[in-house]
Amino acid sequence: MSSSSASSPWYSRLLGALLYLLVCGVVALAGTLLGYLSHGPLGTKAVVKILRNADPADTFDGKPAITLLVLGCDEDRARGGARVLRSQARSDMILVARVFFKDRRVTGISIPRDLEVQLPGYRPQKINAYHAIGGKELAKAAVEQVLGIPIDRVLVIDYKAFQDMVDLVGGVRVKVEKRMKWRDRAGDLNIDLQPGWQVLDGYKAMGYVRFRHSDSDFMRQARQKQFLLAFKEAALKDPLKLNALAEKAVEATGGGLNADEILALAMFARNLPRENVRLGALPVLPGDGTNLRLDTVQLPKVLREYDLSPDSKPAQSAP
Repeated sequence: MSSSSASSPWYSRLLGALLYLLVCGVVALAGTLLGYLSHGPLGTKAVVKILRNADPADTFDGKPAITLLVLGCDEDRARGGARVLRSQARSDMILVARVFFKDRRVTGISIPRDLEVQLPGYRPQKINAYHAIGGKELAKAAVEQVLGIPIDRVLVIDYKAFQDMVDLVGGVRVKVEKRMKWRDRAGDLNIDLQPGWQVLDGYKAMGYVRFRHSDSDFMRQARQKQFLLAFKEAALKDPLKLNALAEKAVEATGGGLNADEILALAMFARNLPRENVRLGALPVLPGDGTNLRLDTVQLPKVLREYDLSPDSKPAQSAP
């Protein structure tokens, strides 16, 4: 039985939340804090873009839409406890998103890391292994083969950058709704949080947003929303740090976007209606063991539903 795209899995929503945090939730604050941001190079560019009412599409060679591959990568542990560099770590979460500049919307689908894929010259293996084998270019090739569409940019967002941003604002105060305890030895992640109001540092915040055991989709969604709002409040308490946060957001994309492109997306996201963001999931079937197989019958339908098919075009603006 094929999984449906109507139900977006936890990693789709989490990755969407992290992307919002790293790009929209930080840099987009420039819209209300121009005076403070003008102290740095990114802030100056933000001021200019806002005052000129610049079209974000101009930064991307005038393209009406761009397709992003977003990889959430963590620092893994190899046999014996050796650390695996995050730049070549397994991709823990995979999201393909298309940004439509003209009609102001974003669509995307998550790809399960257990999806079995075989690239020419490689044995069949889970899609998340390709990033560990050949970096973001090989991961891009694997995703392009699965979806049959070209990828414009690859963003490798790791949890270390997420932690750095939280620590930069002095931690984030949230109400932990219950006891959270879980350990992932492979990912070197130890979540151990007590219930109640508390200020979470970067590492504890990472555990807070990644915790998924015994939770419903609604509970995880509410937690991520609470954290994003709390992070924004923490950032606003010290506006002079916003430029450093913006610089960290550039770093957090793994070189997939330059400063101008980060700001262009931030300007685009400033007033993006929540209902204009739609995320689904790749249709899959059970495979051998823990592997999943692509549901090739349902794939064209899902790609059309989320405007990711090769012939998808942005809606025409009214004259």
